[in-house]
Amino acid sequence: MPHIILSAAEPGHHRRRYEEEPKKHHRRSSTHHHRRQEPQRVEPTDFRFCVELGLVIRSRKRNHKAVTGLEDEISTQLTAAGIANHVPTSRTSRVSSREWTIASELCIPSRPRDQHFGMKLVSPFLRFSKRPESWQAELRDVLRTLDAHFELTTTHQCFTHIHIAPASGFWELDQAKGLAKSALYFERCLDALVPPYRRKSVWAKSNRNNRYFGGLPMAECFDQIDAQASFEGLGARLNWCSSESPTGVALGAKPGVDFQHDAYRWNFVGLNEGDGFGTIEFRQPPGSTSASEVIAWAMLVGCLARLSCGAGGSLKPDTKPQLKSLGEWLVYEAEWCGIPHKGLLKDLVKQTVPVTLAPGTVEGMDVDAITFDEDQRLRWKANDRNVALEKYRRLLKHV
Repeated sequence: MPHIILSAAEPGHHRRRYEEEPKKHHRRSSTHHHRRQEPQRVEPTDFRFCVELGLVIRSRKRNHKAVTGLEDEISTQLTAAGIANHVPTSRTSRVSSREWTIASELCIPSRPRDQHFGMKLVSPFLRFSKRPESWQAELRDVLRTLDAHFELTTTHQCFTHIHIAPASGFWELDQAKGLAKSALYFERCLDALVPPYRRKSVWAKSNRNNRYFGGLPMAECFDQIDAQASFEGLGARLNWCSSESPTGVALGAKPGVDFQHDAYRWNFVGLNEGDGFGTIEFRQPPGSTSASEVIAWAMLVGCLARLSCGAGGSLKPDTKPQLKSLGEWLVYEAEWCGIPHKGLLKDLVKQTVPVTLAPGTVEGMDVDAITFDEDQRLRWKANDRNVALEKYRRLLKHV
């Protein structure tokens, strides 16, 4: 998947992509000399991204009886560390695309009696390959400040979500299709990078086994993606949810009336903004309590997007994807665009948990049932504000 072209002497050279470096060929001597074709790098699309950290947080020094007190203390400590942030005072108050946003998180259970609260911290939109040392330093500062003043713990509902959009502010349809193909093709590889509970989470359902793609061979899935003429159509197919699924039942969907839902491993519903505007979100990673974890996941998503956008045709749907090859491609991309500390990405790919199937189960299939608590929280989240998407809309005014 690395991006390489061959430059010819004549105009109209064609772009080619390889999974390995092109072989050198010896030419016979001739009275007619042609310019040698030299492999050159094709610079892929650059991206902006936003991180959502979902954690259970408790103050180390104060016993907060309500989440508002904890929000204020987090804001105070981040401000003291020089980190721009804000706490939305109401559902209608604006959020900034340039500051961290601090809010409670409805999908994470809180324990007020023990002063533990489900919280969400949403980063500004950061430029992936332009001064990457800057965003890595900012993530370290935030996590270092949080760890110094608060207890950070995770549950099965905690998460590290990465929202991504081209640096231009909008997607081209072929770019989104390329990432959609990678999302389906590499799903089982990425499953191996997360704890087993994040492979069966109602908050990160399988795109490969959703209502639309379930049962189709990968080649036909690719054909269906290629056939989409709109972003809305692409998003619908990646995030098509059955009314008979646990999520559909929890949300009270009418029998036989399937619908789009955002709680999939890869969320393309944000593309419903139209005309290429919106974010694509990777929702599968578990909660992260260290900067190293957050940076590694951000690198994985950024590098995969750079490799995928426009390169969907280089994937071979009839062959089985290999995590080892995927990891090598990702690290290659991190090296090429100068992302520091690529060893974090290497460690993430190495620390895999084997995907072991129970007898009689379908590979990657979602859970058959959800808990009463998850049922309730799905309903609550349906009416929750999408802070990251609001930040994206604010970002467009500055791009």
